[in-house]
Amino acid sequence: MKGKEATGLMALDALSDRLLAAAASLRVAVAVTDAERQEAYRLRYAQVVGQGWVDAADLPDGLEVDVYDADALQVCAWEREVLVGTLRLVFPKAGRPLPVEADFGIRVEPHGEVVEAGRLVVAPTFRGDPAHRAWGTLFACAWTSMRARGYSVLAGAAARRTVERLRALGLPFEILGPARLHWGEERHPVRLDPARGDPRWY
Repeated sequence: MKGKEATGLMALDALSDRLLAAAASLRVAVAVTDAERQEAYRLRYAQVVGQGWVDAADLPDGLEVDVYDADALQVCAWEREVLVGTLRLVFPKAGRPLPVEADFGIRVEPHGEVVEAGRLVVAPTFRGDPAHRAWGTLFACAWTSMRARGYSVLAGAAARRTVERLRALGLPFEILGPARLHWGEERHPVRLDPARGDPRWY
């Protein structure tokens, strides 16, 4: 592993540890049961229906699920027994583009080595609460989960305000193209690759 990449990985690992420690009141983990996964799908349903992105009649089961969920990881954050946030990780699969590749008509390099983070939802009562930082802990758990599986490049689609928030944390997200309507909002395709980060970040 080259020096710059190793330094970038170490920096992201350390940042993830700090984000998780800063929200010690939350239990953050990958969903392991069908019941936990369905909790995540219900929270996503509440988001898309509540925001008017999807008509409730189009999701009669009260779940927001697509074909990628069959083999994705659902990262979840709970306060006691209440699910307060979720984020999905989609791993590369031969012959299948990542959701961001399919939706934006792009190819994210290095092809076959990129994990997509998406479907980020934080319950309204936890948004903007610095005491919890639920979205930061979800990112941190997602990062450590993909690292444990041998991956270190992340892609997704994010609104510009989200990119700015992530960059403010010290995460060198790269915008890969113009914004499109994606999951109810104008979002850009983005990538996080420690080997391509700005040296000032390390």
